Amino acid sequence: ILIALGIVVVPSGMAGVRVSQTSGTRAGSLYPGVHFVQPVSERVVLFDTRDQLFTTASLEDSGKKPSSPGKAEASTQEGGLRVQAKEGLNLGLAITVRYRLDPSRLDYIQGNLPQPVEKEIVPAVVASTWRELVPNYTVREVFATKREEVRKRAADAITRKLGADGIIVKEVMLRDIQLP
Repeated sequence: ILIALGIVVVPSGMAGVRVSQTSGTRAGSLYPGVHFVQPVSERVVLFDTRDQLFTTASLEDSGKKPSSPGKAEASTQEGGLRVQAKEGLNLGLAITVRYRLDPSRLDYIQGNLPQPVEKEIVPAVVASTWRELVPNYTVREVFATKREEVRKRAADAITRKLGADGIIVKEVMLRDIQLP
């Protein structure tokens, strides 16, 4: 029975870290496959290492339920992300960020970040980055003339901030901009 309790299977698309009752999170990640842990004194915490989406709904979609994205988990912020432009006008942004957890940094993520990361860290970093960036531009620039520059600067900042926490950002899309 003890041998059976020490066998842990990490499924495909996941990775895990050992958490000891006595010493906390242990260094190193467990990749898909069969692993042995110390029965009773250790457990394995699993993380999804596949691509995930964080999406803010457009203002038009805020009354509708988000559609299921299939295998990738989606965290959805109700309503559009509201930011203020240089003139003081409010804008609603529909944003999608595609990211995944860095499997080699799961021990850091488990030991140092609030869980679940996709609900606690990603939305806060994305929202704060856009709220810091957009007030440097006028509404016209955000809508048309410098839209790609704004998206690129936001993508770089989000990638840098989340990368420090072991989250790999693959893509940041600015899908829609609306005046509420």
